[in-house]
Amino acid sequence: MGRTKAEEKATNRFQMIVPLLNEELDNQERGRLIKQICLNHGLSARTIRRYLSQFKENGFEGLKQKPYRSAPEERQDKVLEQAILLRREVPSRSIASIIQILEWDGLVEKGV
Repeated sequence: MGRTKAEEKATNRFQMIVPLLNEELDNQERGRLIKQICLNHGLSARTIRRYLSQFKENGFEGLKQKPYRSAPEERQDKVLEQAILLRREVPSRSIASIIQILEWDGLVEKGV
């Protein structure tokens, strides 16, 4: 039986943050690693820190994409709000990369 899409995403997220789990890292080294991960994966430092926090709180399960269950208008507002935050965070970020991040975070389905 194959892995689910949520498990694949969680595995990818774990592979991204695993270097940050080394408790011997000082703040400067951790910051450099986060910047490198951001560059390599096109994600924000905030997203990487969120993945790290989710993993520390709930282990591997915390990295799995949560199903989104709300009214369509509420969901659209949330997606738009998150897209605006992502653009403000990195003004040079392209629309395509914002969409990709929203897909990775499970706020929109791929290709929607």
